[in-house]
Amino acid sequence: MNEGLIASRYANALLSFARETHEEASVYEGAWTILAALRMEIDLTASIESAPGPLRKFVALVVHNKRVEYLAQMLLAYRKLYRQEYGITRAWLTTARENPVLAERLEKIMLTQGFTEIDFKTKVDPSLIGGFIVQVEDKRIDASIASQLKHVKRELENKIRKNRNNG
Repeated sequence: MNEGLIASRYANALLSFARETHEEASVYEGAWTILAALRMEIDLTASIESAPGPLRKFVALVVHNKRVEYLAQMLLAYRKLYRQEYGITRAWLTTARENPVLAERLEKIMLTQGFTEIDFKTKVDPSLIGGFIVQVEDKRIDASIASQLKHVKRELENKIRKNRNNG
C-alpha cells in the first residue's frame, strides 16, 4: 500500500477523533512535540506521555496496527490537514542572531496582507552573517549576507573563467 495513502488515512482519522474531543489544537501542538522527538531521537516516551489524550490513543493504535514506521508521515499529514482546515499559514524567519522586533514586524505585515492565522517560527543561524531568510509556505526570500556573498563569489568566478578562456 502507498505510504502517502496510509499516512493520509490515519491523519484524517486523527483529525476526526480530535474534532470529536475538541482537542484539534492541542493535538496539532502535541504532534509537533512528538515529531521533534522523532527527529532528534530523544525520549519519545516522555513526549507521548505528555501528549493530549487523543494523540496518545492514536499513537497506541498506530503501534497496535504495526504502522510505527509511518508515524512521522501521519503526524506531518495531520498538521497539514489541520492548517488547511483552519486557514493557518506556516512561516519561518531565520536570522543571524535573535531579532524579535523583525519577527513581530513580519508577522504584523502578514496579518495586514490577509493572512488570518500564522504558525510563525523563528530560528537563529549565525552562518547567515547578517540579514534574514523568510519563508511563507513554499515561497522564500533570502536576504542574508551569506547568500549575497555566495552570489558575488559566483559572479567573480564566472568572470575569471571567461577571462581565462578569452586570454
